[in-house]
Amino acid sequence: MSDIKSKILETQKAKKMKSEFVATTVRIPKELQLVIEDLAEYLSISKQDVMLDLIKEGMKVAEDALAEDDINDKISTNFHVLNTNKRYDSGAQKEMLDKGIVAAFYGKCKRQINKIQKNDTVFLYENGVGIVAYGKGSGETLKKDYEGETDECHYQKLIDFVVLETPLPAAKIKKILDRNVVFLPVRSSMPDGQKVLDAIAG
Repeated sequence: MSDIKSKILETQKAKKMKSEFVATTVRIPKELQLVIEDLAEYLSISKQDVMLDLIKEGMKVAEDALAEDDINDKISTNFHVLNTNKRYDSGAQKEMLDKGIVAAFYGKCKRQINKIQKNDTVFLYENGVGIVAYGKGSGETLKKDYEGETDECHYQKLIDFVVLETPLPAAKIKKILDRNVVFLPVRSSMPDGQKVLDAIAG
């Protein structure tokens, strides 16, 4: 339990500095609410911070699972969607857009970059905004240190990189493809991505 408290307290200040908070409402079982209250009391932090950390940990578990089990990976495709994961590090997305690269960090997530082949089309997707840029993979995965950790960033330079003046939102992408699209994974395959590319080209 002391490890949990230490981890929460260490990241609390950074989260408050980096994040833009929005209000939301969720109903939870009374029993779970009591557990959260007890945990907040034990750790001497707010219920909001407890719930935020639990949600973030749950998101990481979901992303790792999706990274391992991308159903579309069983289909040969030259189109990919890369979630910039701005909620973790807005500076990383800015670097991608400024330098025309596609990047991912740590463990299973960073290895998703290795799946991008030369001349594959990569769409950069920003949560809550849509596709904000695209380009073609170089096929050469490069590595660099991230937050003091050796080679924890895998990235590729994108060829013919374009930042969209008007992002293509998720609702429009789903309409173009006439199917549901999950944008949560760090990288996902898009076998019908040519339709999206044609829509962007106008």
